[in-house]
Amino acid sequence: MEKEEPKLTIVKNDEKEEKKQLNKPTPEEAAQYKIDFDTAMKNFAETRWQVSDAGGFAANDIALFLLDYLKKYVLWTKTGWMGVIKMNEELNKAMKLNNETSGLTLDYQTLEFCGYMLINPGGIGYDVAVEFEKIADKYSKLMIVVGKKVEEARATLKSIQYLQDKWAAGEQGFYLAELEPKKEEVPPTEPDQQMPEGKVIVMNTTPKEETPKEEPPVEA
Repeated sequence: MEKEEPKLTIVKNDEKEEKKQLNKPTPEEAAQYKIDFDTAMKNFAETRWQVSDAGGFAANDIALFLLDYLKKYVLWTKTGWMGVIKMNEELNKAMKLNNETSGLTLDYQTLEFCGYMLINPGGIGYDVAVEFEKIADKYSKLMIVVGKKVEEARATLKSIQYLQDKWAAGEQGFYLAELEPKKEEVPPTEPDQQMPEGKVIVMNTTPKEETPKEEPPVEA
C-alpha cells in the first residue's frame, strides 16, 4: 500500500498580510471612531441640564433662589471669585431663555460649579445660621436634584473620553476594550426543568427512623 504524501498548502504573501490585518482596525474604522467622538463631543457641548420643573415660574423661582444663595452663602478663596461672577452671569442668562417647556437649564461648566457651591455652603455667626435654616428644606431638595444631574453629566463625559481613547487607539492600529464588559448570558432553562405554573411541587423526603421508646419496667 503506497503511503500518501502530506499535501502542502501554499499561502500567498497577500493572504498573509490580510490575516495580519484582521486584528487591526481598518482606516475606515479609525475614521468612523473619529466621527463618533466628534459627534458625541458636539452634542455634549450643546447639552443643557435641567435643574427645575418645566415652566417659566418654576425656572425663575429656582434661579432667584440660586442667585440669593450665591450672594449670601458662597465662600470663595484665591481665584474662586471668577467662578462666582461667571455663575451670576450664567444664571441671569438662563432666566432669559424660553423655560416654559424645559425649565431652568445649565451648561456643564455652570452645572459643576452649581453643585460645588451647594455642597459647600458657608456663613459666619448665629444670625446667618438662623437665616439659612429658613431655606434648609428647599436647599436640600435642590442639592439632590443638582447632584444627580452632575452624576449624569460626568457619566456622559466618561463615555466621550472612551470614544476619544478608542479613536486614538484605532489610529495607532489597536482595538480598545469595551468600556463595560458584556454580561454573561444565562442559558435558558430546559423545558422539563421549568416549574409548571399553578402547581405545587411536593418534595418527598425519607422520614427519619424514630428511636423506639423504652417501656417502663413492670412491677412484680
